[in-house]
Amino acid sequence: MPSENATILAVDDERGLVDIYRTWFGDKYDVRTAFGGREALSAFDDSVDLVVLDRRMPGLSGDEVLETLREDGHDCPVVMVTAVEPDEGMVELPFDEYVVKPIDREELLDTVEQALVQASDETASDVLDALGDEKARRCCDILNGEPRSAREVANLTGYSLPTVYRRLNTLRQAGLIESQTQIDPGGDHYEAFTTVAERVTVDLDGFTVERELSTERRA
Repeated sequence: MPSENATILAVDDERGLVDIYRTWFGDKYDVRTAFGGREALSAFDDSVDLVVLDRRMPGLSGDEVLETLREDGHDCPVVMVTAVEPDEGMVELPFDEYVVKPIDREELLDTVEQALVQASDETASDVLDALGDEKARRCCDILNGEPRSAREVANLTGYSLPTVYRRLNTLRQAGLIESQTQIDPGGDHYEAFTTVAERVTVDLDGFTVERELSTERRA
């Protein structure tokens, strides 16, 4: 679908921020709004092309709204917006992009446009998109055959934890990594991530791309 004709559902419990979204998006998109999780589910239908969704809302949270949409079979792009930096809990969330408040207008507009373009690209591949990102490739390399926690990946790569969480989410959604709950010596639970394949094959309308995951270890 042409992005300029897209319908965006903007969801936040702060009415002032929703009004800002309406102003920012109104010149290019058809904007629908909701002031909370339950209202978002009521306002959503198959005509919505993208959801801008606050993660932390009273009542029904953004995480719960996203989970409901995916369980109902809706795969439209979801841009999560929150004041909270990415954490371990976001690795399993099936969102498309994650923007941290305070929001920069140009960053949000670019993020929304890119998500819409990607959704309309029939040759798009989650695997190629994930491995096209240098930081995601480095994280994948660190996890290749070696279960590690997000903190271990951060220590080995030198990336911040929020950066690692973002890449782990990308890799998980592409089906390149999986996780298992582990218990550390102190009795605390944590997630250990590892790759699920050494070679990936992507078929794009008959054009096959193969990529072997590196087994090289970098300290």
